[in-house]
Parts: sequence; structure tokens; C-alpha cells
Amino acid sequence: MTYSDNGKRDTLYYRLISKSKEPAGDWGHEYVRHLAAEIGTEYSLLAEGKTVDDADKDEKTLEEDKIEAEHGESRNFTPKQLQKAAEDCVGFFLSHNAEADAVDLLLEVERIHKLPDWTDDATYGRVCQYLVR
Repeated sequence: MTYSDNGKRDTLYYRLISKSKEPAGDWGHEYVRHLAAEIGTEYSLLAEGKTVDDADKDEKTLEEDKIEAEHGESRNFTPKQLQKAAEDCVGFFLSHNAEADAVDLLLEVERIHKLPDWTDDATYGRVCQYLVR
């Protein structure tokens, strides 16, 4: 995975507009970690009420935004969309011994109260140890 330097969070964008039913984990661990990072960034910006101002965008980005708007594909995501995408990642993290990533992501998207729904006998101990630390 590569990070774009324009802050567009393309992985998240294409994941959400695809309306894919397949689990994010089917694309592998690196994809899920990258997606989770973009979800956290987007949710933080949304919570702070920040958006990228048109004055900060280059000409190419403005043209891409225009095309996306014409096709009804917005980069303005709702908290609910981001939380749903985050929960898809959490299931993968917990089943692949990445409890810290799962807990951190749930904290970032204000869904930590859902953590008990995701834990089982195999993950409970490690999740609790991480929370206590």
C-alpha cells in the first residue's frame, strides 16, 4: 500500500463507494491496517468539523472532485459509514491477534462500548490486558 500525499484517503473512499459486501480482511492485513488508519483520520477530521478547503486543493484535485460530484460520489462520509467500516476492520483484527489495533480503532470512532460484542474466550484476556495498560 502507498500513501497519497494529497490527503484524499483513496482506500477509504473506494471501499465505501463500492458498497462491497466482502470482508475487508479478504484483501489482507496490510490493506485492513491502511483502511483503519484512513478511517481514524477521517473520523477525527469529521469530529473536529474540519474539511479540506478548496483553496488548499490543486487544479487536478478540483477537477477530480467535480467528476465525483457529477457521478454522485461524494467524499463526505457520515460518522455511521465510518463506524460501520471500522467494525468490519475490528473483526479482522481480533481474529488475527491484533487486539491493540481493534481497541484503538473502536476508541477513535467512539464505539468502544461495542467491544464486548466482538470479544470471545480467545481474545478476552489479551483485550483486557491491553485496556489495563
